[in-house]
Amino acid sequence: MPHIKLLTTGGTIASKRDPVTGLQQTGLITGEELAENLDLHDDIHISVEEIIKVSSSAITFENLITIKDAVLEAVNDDDVDGIVLTHGTDTLEETSYFLSQVIPSGKAVVVTGSQRGPELIGTDAYANLQDAITLAANEGAAKIGVSVLFNSKVFMPRFVKKVNAMNVDGFGGGGTGYLGTVDGHDVKIYQYPAHNSTYKVQGELPEVDIIKCALGTDAKFIDCAIDHKVEGLVIETMGRGHANDLVAAGVKRAVDAGIKVVITSASDDGDVKVAYDFSGGISQFEKDGAVNGGSYDSKKARLKLAVMLAAGEEVTAEDFKY
Repeated sequence: MPHIKLLTTGGTIASKRDPVTGLQQTGLITGEELAENLDLHDDIHISVEEIIKVSSSAITFENLITIKDAVLEAVNDDDVDGIVLTHGTDTLEETSYFLSQVIPSGKAVVVTGSQRGPELIGTDAYANLQDAITLAANEGAAKIGVSVLFNSKVFMPRFVKKVNAMNVDGFGGGGTGYLGTVDGHDVKIYQYPAHNSTYKVQGELPEVDIIKCALGTDAKFIDCAIDHKVEGLVIETMGRGHANDLVAAGVKRAVDAGIKVVITSASDDGDVKVAYDFSGGISQFEKDGAVNGGSYDSKKARLKLAVMLAAGEEVTAEDFKY
């Protein structure tokens, strides 16, 4: 009988409607209450543990460490066969990717949530949770390690993204699509991640900020980050890694100040890559010591940079190839 550990953190999937305002309040439904409404195979045993209880938009780096510790404990428990983590959707893509960087493979860790609360018409809470548990109990899912289950689809954390603010089909995998599907009690895995490195995080995650570039952006936010002595910066540029002279000068000041800087693109697909020779482009950023972030979006690059810094790893462009 597979033993699935259900770890809860709050979010819409655990929300109730306030009878006065009519608005949703997150984290009020327990994991035990949610599990009572599922139609699982009789041979799946579930145990529940509440880790934290917050809206996912309020989750901090400190919370990520707490979640990581709880997931690691479950992974290392010989009596647990798979883990499901319920989570709010706003930062689900970030938490799942963080876990994929710090949880060694060997057991399925499935992250899920819902776009509509359990009390709303058309809720996806129970369907997503049931599918996530079914996936976590599947032997093939263990080969993936950490995955995201949403609207019957299995996603790789590296590429999963919240693509709709309200629709139950709220997550996508970009150009890579999805890894498989869960259809009732049937699990089909069509492909597995080609590469994933994990790191041992020592202590807290360092402060890493994201700065987004647009037409006419200057370096004031970069200079503010330097003044606040952040350890890392992700600069979300345009196209293949393009900004302007002011941003380039700010990036150089940040690197000279000892800040590790990673350059990403705002485009959904395609890599940051040297294609032009001008002072506001990736060619100049690389000359000044910044790291090419490849096809990483800024959120995932921020987490990878924070994890690698916390693990005491040297950060290079090679680390952002996959």
